[in-house]
Amino acid sequence: MKPISRRLCLSLTAALGCTLGFVDAAQAQAQDFPTRPITIVVPYAAGGATDITARRFAEGLGRRLSTTVVVDNKPGAATAIGAAYVARAPKDGYTLLFAPGTTTSVNPHLYGKLSYQLSDFAPISMVSRQTFVLSVGAGHPAKTFRELMAYGKGKPDGLTYGTTGTGSMTNIIGEWVGKTTGLKLVEVPYKGTAPATVDVISGRIDMQFEGITSTASMAGSGKMRPLVVMADKPSPLLPSVPTFRDEGYPDLVAFTNFGLLAPKGTPGAVIDKLHAATVATVASPAFTDSLAASGEAAVSSPSPRQFASFLNEEFEHWGRIIKPMNIKLD
Repeated sequence: MKPISRRLCLSLTAALGCTLGFVDAAQAQAQDFPTRPITIVVPYAAGGATDITARRFAEGLGRRLSTTVVVDNKPGAATAIGAAYVARAPKDGYTLLFAPGTTTSVNPHLYGKLSYQLSDFAPISMVSRQTFVLSVGAGHPAKTFRELMAYGKGKPDGLTYGTTGTGSMTNIIGEWVGKTTGLKLVEVPYKGTAPATVDVISGRIDMQFEGITSTASMAGSGKMRPLVVMADKPSPLLPSVPTFRDEGYPDLVAFTNFGLLAPKGTPGAVIDKLHAATVATVASPAFTDSLAASGEAAVSSPSPRQFASFLNEEFEHWGRIIKPMNIKLD
């Protein structure tokens, strides 16, 4: 064998051995995973509906992986602070993001200098979803959506609706509903859901678009009157409330989805292990029943690849809705 051929052969052999060593190390890492606690980052403050769901999920996931799973709240910047933190975390499966649709489907269309991108993550699985509801205060003159439409026509300045900030999912939905139905809606931004709800109940503003979890609670106490559910069929939690499809607007369907993401580059075998544990957790009666009681549905993805496809479809769907609104945030 010529010297140059011998050197090439030795180099290739060494490279192959090195590659196989990396593969063996990755496989060993995945087989042993997890060997220490896992952190799930929630990009909202503690105590809210998302935080409560994430903690229920974390408890079940920890049991299935035989480790401690802790929730770390990193609110701010429309979920971007928590999302960017996870995107830059070690790619080992020990730091995960409990991501709402705002993070993956809405923010990338609004912010020109977003500190993360959807491509920064490795999708694992959906965990839950809940629909939005249009509600008014119990003392509002409109008792049905048709009455709200008629009431709105007599208000040349428009009907006011509370949001959790310009560019939030509640703002996007309000603009979409107004454009689709012809209602003139005027946004009133708040720093959170609670103060907006207080003003709806008191009659300072006309309405609110909010997740069914908090809406059903207020409706049950007699403080709010839900007029339309933004689902493709009536909710068991609010069975007498019609959908927008029932009202003649079949395209007005809106859910917020929550899913589990890891930093891009996390070993595939670790992702698969997390996916299997997530599916088992989401399917457990303890988790499913606790969510159903508040109107949220426990939903897992058949595979990480399918969840990735779903996120891309949602990204495109909300992009088509947001683009005509010309909302750009820094």
